[in-house]
Amino acid sequence: MRWVTFALSLLLGCVIPFGIARGQGREWSLPFEESDTGTNTVTGKGLQLVNQYRQPNSEYSAGHRGVDYRVSLNQTVLAPADGQVRFVGVVVDRPLLTLSHPGGEITEFEPLCTDLKVGDLVRRQDPIGWVCDAKPSYRQHCQDVRCLHFSLRKNDWYLSPLALIGGLNPSRLLPTID
Repeated sequence: MRWVTFALSLLLGCVIPFGIARGQGREWSLPFEESDTGTNTVTGKGLQLVNQYRQPNSEYSAGHRGVDYRVSLNQTVLAPADGQVRFVGVVVDRPLLTLSHPGGEITEFEPLCTDLKVGDLVRRQDPIGWVCDAKPSYRQHCQDVRCLHFSLRKNDWYLSPLALIGGLNPSRLLPTID
């Protein structure tokens, strides 16, 4: 089991951030306008990461398969990279949009309303929709603030979007004590 954990740490720590983000030469960015990316979290204005990605222990375990950013109603959301609209619709109780990207990555945003249709092409930083209300039965990812859930998949595995847009802390292997 120790070797499996070690191998997975190496994969997540080295291959994914460098192989996807840097190795293929594509650019990724935050899905928000520059004016939204200030750092003043005291006043609540500007970009604020509310919930980090949490890797589940197994495919069906609890975790947080994406990141949540504090947003405002009707705030514009931008494409983080070039891609094509894969899905637009309501899943259970929330509107969402899914994009496919040239390297096989899939990104998803919820709750997000859009005028785009499946098959539409988007370029990095193109507006893809706006933050909207979900159905009343929707349980927000964030307790006291409105937030946008932003997830990333590659080869059917969820990864932190921060691996591509920046902000992911590098993995650190610690020695084991027997």
